Amino acid sequence: MDPETMDLARRQDVHVWRMLRPFLWPCQDPGLRTRMVVTLLLIGATSALGTLTPLVMAMVVDILATGGNTVAWLAYALLFTYCAVFTLNRVIETWRNYIYGPLEQRLNRRIRLAVLRHVHELSLRYHISRKTGQVSRIIDNGVRGMEQILNMMVFMILPLVVEVGIVVAVLKTKFMVSYTLVLFATAVIYSVVLVIGSEILRKHQRAAVTESAAAHGKAVDSLLNYETVKYFGNERYVADRYDDDLQRVERLQLKALYSRTMTGVLQVVIMGAGLTVMVLMAGREALAGTMTVGGFVLVNAYVMQVLAPLGRMGMLYRGLKQAFTDVEQMMGLLLETSEVADGADATPLSASGGAIAFRNVSFAYDVRRPILEDISFEVPAGTSMGLVGASGSGKTTIGRLLFRFYDPDTGSVEIDGADIRTATVASVRAAIGVVPQDAVLFNDTLLYNIAFGSPGASRGEIERAAKLAQLHDFVAALPDGYDTVVGERGLKLSGGEKQRVAIARAVLKRPRIYLFDEATSALDSHTERAIQDDLREVSRGTTTLIIAHRLSTVVHAAQILVLENGRIVERGMHDSLLRGGGRYAALWLQQQKRLELEAAD
Repeated sequence: MDPETMDLARRQDVHVWRMLRPFLWPCQDPGLRTRMVVTLLLIGATSALGTLTPLVMAMVVDILATGGNTVAWLAYALLFTYCAVFTLNRVIETWRNYIYGPLEQRLNRRIRLAVLRHVHELSLRYHISRKTGQVSRIIDNGVRGMEQILNMMVFMILPLVVEVGIVVAVLKTKFMVSYTLVLFATAVIYSVVLVIGSEILRKHQRAAVTESAAAHGKAVDSLLNYETVKYFGNERYVADRYDDDLQRVERLQLKALYSRTMTGVLQVVIMGAGLTVMVLMAGREALAGTMTVGGFVLVNAYVMQVLAPLGRMGMLYRGLKQAFTDVEQMMGLLLETSEVADGADATPLSASGGAIAFRNVSFAYDVRRPILEDISFEVPAGTSMGLVGASGSGKTTIGRLLFRFYDPDTGSVEIDGADIRTATVASVRAAIGVVPQDAVLFNDTLLYNIAFGSPGASRGEIERAAKLAQLHDFVAALPDGYDTVVGERGLKLSGGEKQRVAIARAVLKRPRIYLFDEATSALDSHTERAIQDDLREVSRGTTTLIIAHRLSTVVHAAQILVLENGRIVERGMHDSLLRGGGRYAALWLQQQKRLELEAAD
């Protein structure tokens, strides 16, 4: 791997460590911080005891080698000490794991909650450009990676470092410095090969993780849209497309396997060479009489005690690098910034009447394609306004700007005379109740889905909202009533039933402004008329913005705007617009003819 790439990898690792620090060290919780300190102390104790047992055994061997009854009591005492140290070490390890457990669980909870909150705070542009399956996989892998990093550092790497330090000190004190030098040289050469090989491996793993996340996203996307797959009989096409991604993942994983294998072979050779040199040196001294049998046993035990975990270091390092790759992607989510955020001096919106004003608003999702150009209108408090026009004319974008999914490029959006950019995002959205075209429900009960409009609402308030939406009688007739689970995206309900749930939860929110975004366009004529009556009833006396494709939806609006190519081309009431004979009148005539043909059919 070239130096520039390795330097970049190191900088990325350092950056990940800096971002992990607030999660790994529980500064805000003294109890958990105490657990972390106790865990570290117990790690030091187990490492010290682990290096003490070979020393005791070496003393036992020397005593037994001398023979004689005069030292029998000492041999028994040392054997008892050896067993006691071994047992105590295992007890402390078990207790250490128990003390550390709550820390690990709290870390899991904190990072999952932090990422979920952050992703929910990101702007609409981010969510419509990412696949849900991809994001969920990144979060799962990232949390698992954080757990692996902490576990490896606490239970494997840190104890190994402490043990190696103690072993080196003992070898240097009791034997010639050459043993320490050989052990040190073996560890250094092993580590160099490990780092270089693992960086090459990580390059392939990072590419494999990216491809795997993309493949997972496509798989989830196809499952969420299984009806469309069935309608077109494209099961094989979807599977083949998924397999193309899996083949790319397979090729990258095979490259990673080759790198891992070659690195592993070199590491085994290095370890074998170090072991051979150390054992031959100790054997020569033992044969020459300059080292006791116990000393030979001690050297051999310490060599194995260092080389055995050093052999696992290859797996640990690769696991650590894989975990860093996963965490790096998750931290990428936390580094994403929202286009729409509270300003430093933002204050809660005081929406008393709910009057809406758009003043010279222009907006584009892409600067090369303007969506709205110099839009200005006012909706007095307690009145309704309809927005009509062809698809792509900018109707839905006006609703998104009002709800602050985006901020206008120029101009301002006001509620009760206040520019909504000066208010907190949460307070703006709290003032608006939305009934969308496609009411996507949670895979939970009807009670949960309605209560989502106001999570603290009582059962009585929920039922009153359902009655206003003409939903209560339908729910009461169900075997499980409000505890009926609606299925994924509400697929167990009809279109009209889902829309009534959406109306009920918007009503429960008690907003000052209603936004009906083509709320009936996907329904049949009979259901549409019934839902329109419900919408007029629940929004009576409340500022209402009605985005509609079917003009019959807005005939009762106090004012109607006709949009075309991002501009307002007509405005007025239904009757005056018909008499004007302009664009609205042409659209009305066109839709009436279509209705007559449908009625004739």
